[in-house]
Amino acid sequence: MARAGKKKTSGAADDAPTKAPLPRDYAHHTPGSVQETDDVVVFAHERPEEASKWKDTVIMHVGEGSRERVRLGVCIGEFHNKLMDRMLEDARVSAEAMGSTIDKVVWVPGTYEAPLVVENMLQDPTLDACVVIGYIEKGSTLHGQEMGATFSIIAKQLELEYGKPVGMGIIGPGATAEQADQRVAYAGNAVRAAIRMARTFVPAEES
Repeated sequence: MARAGKKKTSGAADDAPTKAPLPRDYAHHTPGSVQETDDVVVFAHERPEEASKWKDTVIMHVGEGSRERVRLGVCIGEFHNKLMDRMLEDARVSAEAMGSTIDKVVWVPGTYEAPLVVENMLQDPTLDACVVIGYIEKGSTLHGQEMGATFSIIAKQLELEYGKPVGMGIIGPGATAEQADQRVAYAGNAVRAAIRMARTFVPAEES
């Protein structure tokens, strides 16, 4: 995940956002959450000196040990189409790297129009999870914040209602164009999170 730089002040040096180092292998963790370098992540409960504390506790990471193919639907905003094209490609590559596929893509005018499409995808028995990709830019009013907050609540409600993951690959609200350009990987992060959740909580289709 890219880290936001400090707000520019008059006469200050260029504090543009910088890119955090991303792992080359996304087999387990998503960048910007528990893993921010190329180093192997070792949690406390996995260390020999700590393991005895947890010997009677079931500990797991969602999606761990599964390579089952997850079928994804993607709902994506039409605004800022060049940025969206890059994010969609990041989503596709991320899904492929995890042995999964994007089976359906629906373009919508904006984030506010996404809930109905998301609900439709969650009702679709041929899809295991949904990912929303978009960019809510910084504006002169609170319109973007209201739109983002509204969608976030609805998306989580739909996820819980249908028992299928909804990955959030939305940049913003309140992101500048420069910040958005640094955060294309939000799409891949959302895909990887949705796949891991689906592998744990969505029953495999019987053959």
